[in-house]
Amino acid sequence: MRNIDKKRLDALYMRLCKLKKTFLGYPCDAKFDYSPLYRFLEFPINNVGDPFEHSTYRLQTKEFEQEALSFFAKLYHLGKPHGYVTNGGTEGNLYGLFLGRSILGNVPVVFSQDTHYSIRKNVHILNLKSIVVKSLENGEINYGDFEKKIRRKKAVIICANIGTTMKGAIDNVEQLVRILKKNNVKFYIHADAALYGMTMPFVRGAKLFDFRTPISSLAVSGHKFIGSPIPCGVALARKDVFDAAKSYIEYIDAHDTTLSGSRDAFTPLILWYRIKTIGRKGFARQVKYSNDLAAYLEKKLKMMGWPNVARSYNTVYFKRPSKHSIYKWELAAQKDIAHVICLPHDSKPQIDEFLADLRKELK
Repeated sequence: MRNIDKKRLDALYMRLCKLKKTFLGYPCDAKFDYSPLYRFLEFPINNVGDPFEHSTYRLQTKEFEQEALSFFAKLYHLGKPHGYVTNGGTEGNLYGLFLGRSILGNVPVVFSQDTHYSIRKNVHILNLKSIVVKSLENGEINYGDFEKKIRRKKAVIICANIGTTMKGAIDNVEQLVRILKKNNVKFYIHADAALYGMTMPFVRGAKLFDFRTPISSLAVSGHKFIGSPIPCGVALARKDVFDAAKSYIEYIDAHDTTLSGSRDAFTPLILWYRIKTIGRKGFARQVKYSNDLAAYLEKKLKMMGWPNVARSYNTVYFKRPSKHSIYKWELAAQKDIAHVICLPHDSKPQIDEFLADLRKELK
């Protein structure tokens, strides 16, 4: 490698180190150390096909993927795990909608105005029609408008938000089901739990959103609350739904139950390692820390008089600040609001520095 190329890499590393200190707006934890896994990057590992079937491609980590999936299946009350490690929330959502189409056919996909943009994109990819429902002020789906728009439908695929992108709003799955049953509408529900799928299970009194309700599939991100240098996630589904996507591929001598076929075999190691080194108790501590930090930020913003402050778990949203603050702190902003997602890598001194910048804007 030329010296100039090495200098470029060094400069990139230093820039990322600096940016990490002001990384507040996106739900990706940065507090992790996966150095014990680096040696596995020596190999072209690939978890092609179904994670629960060995194939003729033997440079793989499926045993570790199975253990990670079992953890998530237990966390979400699925029982025996059916699903796979994805490359992120968008693939997990596409998988859920794909399974819904496999079960119900080309029926409309129903979701709220505050639903993540990946749903619209995935609906287009699958050539399905969509029905967009109004949102309440807090970002939750408007149940009155939902009933009005599904009333005369024979069947629908629902995307339930378990933490919307900007406001962290949670759609009440049980209420959606009551409305669907009341109107005799056949349904398939996919839960987009990208961030809150790893927080709500550790919060007492949280709304039910998992497989104890009639959802059929669920997607959660791995690079968000769990933390990973590589985007990843988990998609889970009930067995009858999961089997609808199964097809035998002769040349790998295994079934494929995934969208991507050839799949990253390193991120399952990351999820497995995080589960083994932190565990349920560790995740619970991290959730409490993040929610407490968010409550601190919410309180301080209200005390200083910053407009339109509200909180959902570890998401704090408020009136959009200046371009300078958005750029410096890497805030996610949409229309007239911005938000901070409090995560294990954040600290009170960091939050205080952010508050000091906003305080200057009020003068």
